[in-house]
Amino acid sequence: MRRGFTLIELLVVIAIIGVLSSVVLASLNTARVRARDAKVRTELRQIQSALQLYYSKYGYFPANTYPGNYCSNQTNFLQALVNEGLLPGNPVAPNNSSYPYCYYDYGAGTVPGALVTGYLESGPSPTTSGYPGTCRPWGAGQNWCDQSINGYYCLCNPH
Repeated sequence: MRRGFTLIELLVVIAIIGVLSSVVLASLNTARVRARDAKVRTELRQIQSALQLYYSKYGYFPANTYPGNYCSNQTNFLQALVNEGLLPGNPVAPNNSSYPYCYYDYGAGTVPGALVTGYLESGPSPTTSGYPGTCRPWGAGQNWCDQSINGYYCLCNPH
């Protein structure tokens, strides 16, 4: 008699390895999404701090470089902050091709301010209107940070 594995034993082992590898790959993808979301949150807070320092120095927020398109897919996105040494370089979102960082300057007026946004891939809970702790300055359906449920993470800079 020969010693070895039967075909059924080999198929069972292969099936177990397949199930385990699919579980590992699924959790790895979730970890990657969470890592990109953490990067977005961190970079938006850095941009927010740089905007507040800029405002403290000049009394206004930097103007939008390209009116009508306020996002980091423009070459000089927030270049004024880079020129002042408040940011090391023009920020680029980890998922820039689909959801770049965006910046909107409210302009001069009685309530000066600015808004920076990024998109989080993990998505908010279906029971909330956007992400808790973020600003929602507009009404539903109007823009990036409306009151509807969406994946935009928004930080306002009021003064």
